[in-house]
Amino acid sequence: MDATFMSAKALSAFLDEQIKIKAEEVIHQLNENPDQVIIKRKVFIGKRDKKSVMEVIFGYKGRLYFHAASDGKVEVLAIGTKNTQARELEYLAKL
Repeated sequence: MDATFMSAKALSAFLDEQIKIKAEEVIHQLNENPDQVIIKRKVFIGKRDKKSVMEVIFGYKGRLYFHAASDGKVEVLAIGTKNTQARELEYLAKL
């Protein structure tokens, strides 16, 4: 993968100090060695054109959702925790 981009929603969650350090490790790994990132599950989003988004678990309760763009870059769509997972999935469903 060439580079990693973050949506505004993911960036706002990333600024939370409790999430930042662990999420930073996953984002770095996505950028440098995406094959080594352990994907928990694939989430299908979108109403018309189903797109697949990967869910990665980090830390104790962290969740990171990303997809590979057509140009080969990784786009981090949402970052949250187990407690905010329903909100993150709701947000992804609206994309």
